[in-house]
Amino acid sequence: MNTDALRHSNVLPGAVHDRANCPVDTAISVIAGKWKLLLLRPLYLHGPLRYNALLRLASPIAAKELTRNLHELEYAGLVKRRPQDDTNSDAYELTELGKTLEQTFRALGEFGTTYLRSRRAT
Repeated sequence: MNTDALRHSNVLPGAVHDRANCPVDTAISVIAGKWKLLLLRPLYLHGPLRYNALLRLASPIAAKELTRNLHELEYAGLVKRRPQDDTNSDAYELTELGKTLEQTFRALGEFGTTYLRSRRAT
């Protein structure tokens, strides 16, 4: 598909050559990094999780990296911290904006399945 077709398609709405206004570039910049998708995934699959649960599920992430990435995800508006009534600890959960990544996770899962099948076939 050429860039003119991309520019006018629903797949990549917006200006393809103007990266500052490109929705795909914006999305990638928000969720890029070694750990962000690996932290969003368990929140998507399991719902609210405490810090230590996220630390276990995202292993081998270091505690310092987990804290930094959670702060970045909070700042981006994808994750929020919620105090737990039964303990002094907080749980992390997806915001409404974070929940809009559901289709992204489904698409990544479909891609992963297709990719694994294609690699096994070779």
